[in-house]
Amino acid sequence: MLLLLAAAAFATAALSATFGMLGGLVLMGAFTAVLPVPEAMVLHGLTQLVAHVSRVATHRRSLRVGGLAAYGSGALVATGIAAMVAFTPGQAAIYLGLGAVPFIARLVPPSRWLDASTPAGAAVAGLVVVGIQSVFGVAGPLLDLFFLTSDLDRHGIVATKSATQLISQVLKVARFAPLVVWSPRLGLTVAVCTLAAALGTQVGTRLLERFSEAGFRRATRTLVLVVGGVYLGLGAAALA
Repeated sequence: MLLLLAAAAFATAALSATFGMLGGLVLMGAFTAVLPVPEAMVLHGLTQLVAHVSRVATHRRSLRVGGLAAYGSGALVATGIAAMVAFTPGQAAIYLGLGAVPFIARLVPPSRWLDASTPAGAAVAGLVVVGIQSVFGVAGPLLDLFFLTSDLDRHGIVATKSATQLISQVLKVARFAPLVVWSPRLGLTVAVCTLAAALGTQVGTRLLERFSEAGFRRATRTLVLVVGGVYLGLGAAALA
């Protein structure tokens, strides 16, 4: 089981390093399938933290730092609201939520309020994305909505999204860590999965260079809907 979780961490980190998203969405589903929800949330958050740090370091020259403070302020508001709601979703709810997020994101029309390269758009992104993430553990496709409408190139998108997700993952771990019973088994799992995520990020970074700007955006839009459809099917099966 540890090897399977590590393989999932490696593959999804490579996926995120290539497309700037999707990895967290897939990884949350994999962790939730074999771990209790609080443990899955914490392991996911710590694994993603390492992957995001690796991506920010790799693409640091393309990082757009202007909106990070605004994103953080919106994220803190969302976390405060979530902390007042005592709710931990079940596996079926997580799958349905993960599946619905990409389709909801595509229904929202473009707007300057949805451009993460502006302070207002970054603040709205922090509020909405972290709010959804507090419930379902991941909200990458919604964050993608705020970046695909920006003027950033593919390297800037990967770097800046990873920087915003550093904030999101820290807040998620802080919320769910008190609900977890820590053990040597969980500690070993965290260590192995974070190492696998760091290695996967290096592989994905090389794959990113093979894409053009247009190909990058087209592949991202298509893949996120495919993954969303799979999760909707899994959620429906879990309910059945």
